[in-house]
Amino acid sequence: MKYPLSKYKFIIHENEIIAISTYAGKTVRGIAKCHPHDVMDIERGKVLAANRCNVKIAQKRRARARKKMAEALEENRRTNQRYKAMADYFIDADTALIAAQKELEHELDKMK
Repeated sequence: MKYPLSKYKFIIHENEIIAISTYAGKTVRGIAKCHPHDVMDIERGKVLAANRCNVKIAQKRRARARKKMAEALEENRRTNQRYKAMADYFIDADTALIAAQKELEHELDKMK
């Protein structure tokens, strides 16, 4: 996913460019440094800093997704456990109903 450079705020120092963005309400920074003996290309530095910022955001997003997936898996486990308990309860109730009906029929047959 590529974002336009206008999405970032940039801070330009002597030999570095910092791209600043946010993810989940927190500030995320990407830095591009120029070797002191090289000539700094500001546009290229902005692109590198923005890409590094994107990598950090993607890492944070993946970590959040992993956490949410684990939460969903745990919810699913609890739901399946609850479903099994309710299925067992239903089978028990159904068995009790059949037994009660048979007992009633048996008693009615004795009265004939």
